[in-house]
Amino acid sequence: MLDVAKKALDVAMATGVEQAEAFAQLNRSVRVKVYQQEVEELVSSTGSGAGIRVIGGGSVGYAYTSDLSPEGIEAAVRAASDAMSVTSPDEFAGLPQPAAEFPRLDLYNPRLAQVPVADKISLAMAVEKAALGHDRRIRQVESATYSESDSSVAIANSLGFAQSYKDTSCYAFLQAIAEDESQMQTGISFVTGREPGQLDAAAAGAEAAGRALALLGARQCASMSCPVVLDPFVTASVIGVVGSALTAEAVQKRRSMFAGRQEEPVASRLVNLLDDGTHPEGLASAPFDGEGVPTRQTELIKDGILQAFLYDTYTGRKDSRASTGNGVRGNYRSQPHVGPTNLRLAAGAGSAAGLLSGVELGFYVMDVTGMHSGVNPVSGDFSVGATGRLIRNGNLSEPVREVTVAGNLLDMLVGIKKIGNDNRWVPFGGSIHAPSVLIEPMTVSGK
Repeated sequence: MLDVAKKALDVAMATGVEQAEAFAQLNRSVRVKVYQQEVEELVSSTGSGAGIRVIGGGSVGYAYTSDLSPEGIEAAVRAASDAMSVTSPDEFAGLPQPAAEFPRLDLYNPRLAQVPVADKISLAMAVEKAALGHDRRIRQVESATYSESDSSVAIANSLGFAQSYKDTSCYAFLQAIAEDESQMQTGISFVTGREPGQLDAAAAGAEAAGRALALLGARQCASMSCPVVLDPFVTASVIGVVGSALTAEAVQKRRSMFAGRQEEPVASRLVNLLDDGTHPEGLASAPFDGEGVPTRQTELIKDGILQAFLYDTYTGRKDSRASTGNGVRGNYRSQPHVGPTNLRLAAGAGSAAGLLSGVELGFYVMDVTGMHSGVNPVSGDFSVGATGRLIRNGNLSEPVREVTVAGNLLDMLVGIKKIGNDNRWVPFGGSIHAPSVLIEPMTVSGK
């Protein structure tokens, strides 16, 4: 891929543009879905392509191609040049200056490709079997999936940057369905790793089954203002929204509740949140971002005080700041844009069970719906549907569904009273390392 990027860069620079960048990517993926111990879907795919960005007079043009032949690259360069010629100039457009050092990360595990597909099918079946065998009330598994990705990325630009890296990742996911005489409830689980041997099928199956069983008999509870405990899945959803609001683009466009709040308290003193593009277990880790800037750890909130925002090269120039290595891009089809990598909320000192102790009457939230669409990014006001269990005298009690949790996200961050030590990686809506948290008070609307 590095050779592809360099050749594409040469073709682009031969057209006489001021600056050019080529992003090349090769990705191999496998996805297995099983149902009732039979393969329902098996998809294996390999794709590659290159995205080409050209800059001249402050105008930017971008085009991509999956045809990596000389003719295909030349056609993409022409398309990028044509786009540049009709794009308005922007004084902040440009490529980053190359760095001298980059983090050394071990993100590639060759065993991913060495494990036979038959073993990966067996792993998906083992996940389903573990859930079904957990309890007779687990009547079926909606889906049991194994998925993997083996990727190679390279960037070359006209300022002298030319590097590449490889990474692997895989996960197993399932949704178990528990059923009794009155209702059906679902529970999910997942495990992630760099190769299949790191995935615990039995643990994933048991967790999904347990979450589904815990909600059987759920009903609406009375409306109340009470302490609320979020499990790591739900905490991750909240942190994902917070991370999006901490990007420089959101702040510059006045679409963030954190605009103008730097160096001010925005959360409980227990809250320490950072963006970490270098964590060895983070699925968004890389030695450099989507435009060749070294990744790093960026403290966003320290002891409740807002420390910084996330920048790519473009937003950094707007604020006369350096990029924080957060120019992310999904693949070669898209240009880099500012966004989080691995968001990590630091663990607390106590156990998850310790968060419940002392709560006379509260709500343990296991799932929310509409978190990303239900939050006003400017004011922080939110209202989301929630499912979980009541907390009575420090213990989990009857299951609850069809209630609404509402409030303000900033008030919610300030209201964090305890943070658990049960951090886990949650890959939904980003790559987030989140623990359980206790917040009080919050409004729960039910009957």
